Amino acid sequence: MEHRKKKAWIYTHIDAPEDSHGALKQQYKQLDIYGEQLQLEIAGCSSDLGGKIGLERPGLELFLKEKDCRGIEVLLVLDSSRLSRNEKLCQDFLLRMEKNGIVVYSPLEGILSAV
Repeated sequence: MEHRKKKAWIYTHIDAPEDSHGALKQQYKQLDIYGEQLQLEIAGCSSDLGGKIGLERPGLELFLKEKDCRGIEVLLVLDSSRLSRNEKLCQDFLLRMEKNGIVVYSPLEGILSAV
């Protein structure tokens, strides 16, 4: 019997208003390799530019919209600051993910938890 791979979404984000150095592509590549190591199936990806304070970003909103219909079980981010540098906002988001049964993984920080 073949082991079913968990479905993952890759989310990349940089604070800069434009990606002149290919940072998003580098993040994606690193997270794709990490997902492969974790034996995940990449079912989608999105990215955002710019340092908005809140979590209302098109790429993050796309993930939130697609997570249920695509059966996403894992969110891959480079580190917690890609979600938010505001600790409270980040914790709230991670708690929301836990309640939705989604585990957030980071190659730099391991499993991100709201606790």
